[in-house]
Amino acid sequence: MPENVSPPPTGVTDSRPGQSEDQHTTDRGALRGRVGVLELVLTVLAFSAPMVVVSGVTPFVIIFGGAGAPVAFAIVTVLLLVFAVGYTTMTRYLPNPGAFYAYITAGLGRVLGLGASFLALFAYLVLGVGTYVFFAVVAKGLVEGVLMGPVLPWYLYALACAALTGLLGYLRIDLSVKTLSIVMVCEILIVMIFDVAVLGDGGPGGRTLEPFTWGAFNSGAVGLALLFAATCFLGFEATAVFREEVKDPRRTIPRATYLAVLCIGIFYVLAAWLLIVAYGTADVSEVAGTNFAGMFSEAIQSYVGTWASHVVTVLVVTSAFAAVLSVQNILARYVYSLGVDRVLPPALSTVHPRHGSPSVSSVTVTAVKVLILLVLAVAADDTAAVYGQFGGTGGFAVLVLMFLTSVSVVVFFWRRRDIVDVSLWHRFIAPALGAIGLGAVLWLAVTNFTTMTGGSMAVAVGFQVAVWAVFLAGVVLALVYRSRRPDVYARIGRQEVS
Repeated sequence: MPENVSPPPTGVTDSRPGQSEDQHTTDRGALRGRVGVLELVLTVLAFSAPMVVVSGVTPFVIIFGGAGAPVAFAIVTVLLLVFAVGYTTMTRYLPNPGAFYAYITAGLGRVLGLGASFLALFAYLVLGVGTYVFFAVVAKGLVEGVLMGPVLPWYLYALACAALTGLLGYLRIDLSVKTLSIVMVCEILIVMIFDVAVLGDGGPGGRTLEPFTWGAFNSGAVGLALLFAATCFLGFEATAVFREEVKDPRRTIPRATYLAVLCIGIFYVLAAWLLIVAYGTADVSEVAGTNFAGMFSEAIQSYVGTWASHVVTVLVVTSAFAAVLSVQNILARYVYSLGVDRVLPPALSTVHPRHGSPSVSSVTVTAVKVLILLVLAVAADDTAAVYGQFGGTGGFAVLVLMFLTSVSVVVFFWRRRDIVDVSLWHRFIAPALGAIGLGAVLWLAVTNFTTMTGGSMAVAVGFQVAVWAVFLAGVVLALVYRSRRPDVYARIGRQEVS
């Protein structure tokens, strides 16, 4: 019998009366936490590093999309809301915290599911390491250029950041949540102050709505604008990773996912629009092309004041820190899930008896990232290139996982004919539209991968090979477990085994 064909696959729980949704625990304890909807939204959005996006990535969307950049963010917001329909519907019938790992396994089988889990580890690892490097660069600039502090190598900042995020990841999730929430609120407030100031002034061309017209959007490189806009949303998909640590996961996960996409989408649309208004539609593309790094800071200094520019400089540093802390927590929980399933050493599934955190997996993740940073400290000549290459590669890998998840949702509900309380929109139409849309974005990423990574063709090919080699390694390991360790194979995807 093919995998995941009726009768229901092992470990997949439906909503029949008398059946608990969250019974899965390990013999080493279960993760604990009391995270609410708003806290979860702020936690996963910290991954996106909104301050970094507004000041560093939005100018690139303007370079490619011109004055129509806000439309690119709006289109991506709609696409990801459609993706979220199937993604959150799965939470009702797959009460496992494995996120991509569990969802792809449930729909496409254990072999592809384990490949996806390895790809997720790779994606978040390279994103995290790349962001550590970015943090080190901006923190070094802040200390030396603004605070007139000592001149230190960049890697000391990166290693110190890794140590601190590792400590917070080791402790109870609530502490990380509070830290991320404070940083996120500060980021949102300063950008809102800028938005209000520009809206009040009107800019050189007035409060024009031209950036929302199709003509403005269609005048640029539409595909690249959408591609770079899509990479600004990474992180919202991690809501399901924290399933064991939230209040009422059946309601909290869907609400947090929708809110995360909607809030960050509106935030980016408004920020992009008012950044364009600040410079005027006629000149904004030229400004973005010649001064993308200082575009936002100079605009906020002009409209709000020098103090706001200094605040932005600090918040870019804290935003990068919040992003790597979010990555730390996500990675630790993926490693923990693979430890629970015995795919990786069972010790990785150990839960701290007092903090209720995946302590061993968190320490392991920290050690791996420190090792990579030490290698980069010796081998990397251009830190800006490292951030671009790692960030682009990690973003591409997450897009692959999102596409596979959309396909998995369609297959899962097609095979589960016994599920009758889900509408056609939720189980087929929305996931199919999401798969088509994400497939288009993924194609843009493949054909423009050199632009995404900011490197040479040789570098782009090398990272592409790494992405698919990691995925293939997971597939091969699943096949090995199927033939030699059927007990481990049966557990793949956080599935309960009787």
